[in-house]
Amino acid sequence: MDLEQTNQESGLSLQDIFTIMMRNWILILSFTLLLGVVTFGYVTRFVSDQYKSTSEVLVQVPLTGTSVDTNTLLNSQRLIDTVPQLVKSDYIIDKARVSNLFTNNSHQEILAGLSNEQIKSKLSVESSNTSFIIRISYRHSNEDFTQVMTQVITTVLIENDVDLFKDSFTQLSAASSPIDDSPNRILYMIIGLMGGAIIGTGLAFVKHLFSNTYMTKEQLEQGTGMQVIGVIPEFEVKEGKRK
Repeated sequence: MDLEQTNQESGLSLQDIFTIMMRNWILILSFTLLLGVVTFGYVTRFVSDQYKSTSEVLVQVPLTGTSVDTNTLLNSQRLIDTVPQLVKSDYIIDKARVSNLFTNNSHQEILAGLSNEQIKSKLSVESSNTSFIIRISYRHSNEDFTQVMTQVITTVLIENDVDLFKDSFTQLSAASSPIDDSPNRILYMIIGLMGGAIIGTGLAFVKHLFSNTYMTKEQLEQGTGMQVIGVIPEFEVKEGKRK
């Protein structure tokens, strides 16, 4: 009995929480559907399809005689670690801008409308400590431009005129056909529905905090200091058949 009273004084029980949610199910459901509809509208209107194209480049290991010594492997690994920074540098991007590899006028217009920072944000380079192969990828909403941009960046990297990196790269595969790499719209919807449910539930408990009603006779006795003599049960009254 003392344990039950302690639980009641410490806060809401699981039954109270369930009761509050059931009493406010319309409020919770309304916010869930509302935020779900808003999220669907946002995803449909503002989240555009994104395409991704990837090329593969091999980092050449300079040989000294017929063997590969430790320093050669170490320098090659340092080169691999430097490539992502080189590919996403202003030097490579500016070289790509002035190259004659963009033969389509619409592609040139798209490129002109992009800043270097915008290009860098869509450009990615994957490298590994266990491989001499790097993968260069670019993402954009224009499918054709995505593939062309990936190939241009790769070509500029291979044909660079930096003494340290000359003849250091060999292209293994051309820029691949773009694949749909759009954001996960279903995930957006799930997050929106969950967010609406959380907001609705939160408002239901805020509403309960400002309510001056008692949910159980124990709460009534504790709040008023008086003993409850009787409780009127809930029951349904069925109407009799009219004669």
